[in-house]
Amino acid sequence: MRVGIARGLYYYRYFPFWQAFFQGLGLKVVVSDPTTKQILDFGQAAAVDGICLPVKVFIGHVQNLIEKNIDLLFIPYIISVEKAEYICPKFMGLPDIVASSIPQLPPMLSPTIDGRRGSLRIMRTYLNLGLRFAPLPKVLRAYYDGIYQQHEYEHNQIIKECRSEDKLQIGILGHEYLIHDEFVSMGIKKRLEQAGCITVAVENLDGETLKANSSFLKKRMFWTSGKRILGAANYFAARVDGIVSLMSFACGTDSFTIDLVERYCRRSQIPHLLISLDEHTGQAGVVTRIDAFVDLLQRRKNRENHCSAHG
Repeated sequence: MRVGIARGLYYYRYFPFWQAFFQGLGLKVVVSDPTTKQILDFGQAAAVDGICLPVKVFIGHVQNLIEKNIDLLFIPYIISVEKAEYICPKFMGLPDIVASSIPQLPPMLSPTIDGRRGSLRIMRTYLNLGLRFAPLPKVLRAYYDGIYQQHEYEHNQIIKECRSEDKLQIGILGHEYLIHDEFVSMGIKKRLEQAGCITVAVENLDGETLKANSSFLKKRMFWTSGKRILGAANYFAARVDGIVSLMSFACGTDSFTIDLVERYCRRSQIPHLLISLDEHTGQAGVVTRIDAFVDLLQRRKNRENHCSAHG
């Protein structure tokens, strides 16, 4: 059987686990194509008003998967991935959002992933899903192989030292599905690297570092993604020359989190560039702002002290 996984949202974080798990069950994993204008246009036309850009892109990717003649579609209800924390509310109802946007979907696999009650609860959810396709010993092997592949992926992403004396070091804040989708982000990360900058994103920091650096908050951050972004901002403060934040227009959690990042950067005198992305964002304007920001950072690195961090 062919199970489809859309190249959007938490694909950019959990795909190594999902791929190994389903392959271990004997299923063929089919991934949608990289984002294109056609995929975005379909998602934009099919989605209801008020939906953010990443969800529109996700809907477009689901349609792309349907055209690949898949047998099953994997879209989980993700409530939480950490104890006492939540993620974006739209993730909690993502299967329903997709079902209301695209008629005649293939059968969906939609387990409820709720980490508020610990990792054992998540494990039990995946084991129950796997038992639909294989006996328990095979499901257990598939699950632990998925865990191993996920750990290997996350370990390989980590950068232990985040400082360079010669090149500009730029921290990139934002969700993985914005940063690493070349079409949605307009290749901002690649463009910075082509300009000779070293880029470090949230996923390049280990969980303990992010947790320790988010402890400065007076109140606990209940959004996992927000806590990670703020922890990364605090870590970057003494180690990078500037910070670029990518946010999606109409994202409720980002509107709160990025405001805190901007206040923190201003107090700390860290140059900060905020780029808000939606389906109307023009590449020319983004490229101009990126080039100007890199020029500002280079002047500051060359000790031209008259260059303000915030214009």
